Amino acid sequence: MSDSPQHQPGQPYAQPGQPYAQPGQPYAQPGQPYAQPAQPGQPYAQPGQPYAQPGQPYGQAPGMPPATVTPVSGATVGRIAFLVTVISVGPGLLLQLAMPFLYASTGMGGVDTLPSLVNFAMFAGSVVGLVLGLTALRRSGPHLLAAIAIGIAGSTILGTLASGLTSLVYNFGSFGF
Repeated sequence: MSDSPQHQPGQPYAQPGQPYAQPGQPYAQPGQPYAQPAQPGQPYAQPGQPYAQPGQPYGQAPGMPPATVTPVSGATVGRIAFLVTVISVGPGLLLQLAMPFLYASTGMGGVDTLPSLVNFAMFAGSVVGLVLGLTALRRSGPHLLAAIAIGIAGSTILGTLASGLTSLVYNFGSFGF
C-alpha cells in the first residue's frame, strides 16, 4: 500500500480541508494558526492570547511594564472605619439633644418616626464601622483610628440593642403578656 501525500509515517493524520500537521505539532483548528508546543518552563497560552514569557504575569502584554497593585494599608481602612462610624453616630447624638425641643414645639405625636429612622441608620452605620475597624486591625499599619472606631461602634450597637429590647419588653408588658 502506498502512502498518500497527506499521511507520512510518524505524523498524525490531517483532517480534510485543513493544512498538513507538522511533525511534533498538534492538529490546527479551522480558522486558527498552528498550535505551538509549549517550551519548558513556559505556560500554555489560551486561544487568541499571546504566549506568556517566563517570569511574566499571565495576561500581560509583552513589552509593557508590570501592573502593580498596592494593597490598602490598615491605616487607610482604619481611617475609613472611623469616618463611617462618626458620620453615622453624629446625627443620632444631635437628634438626642434636639428631641426635647421637638417635643415642646410639635407635641409627642408629631415626632414618632424620626427617632426610629435615625436610630436604624445609626445602627447600620455602626455595624459597617465595626466591620471595617476589625478589618483594619488585621492589616499592617497604625491601628489607633480603627480601635476608636471599634469602641464607638461597639458601644453604639450595644446601646441600640439594649434600647430596642427594653422597648420591646415595655410594649409586650402593656399588652398583658
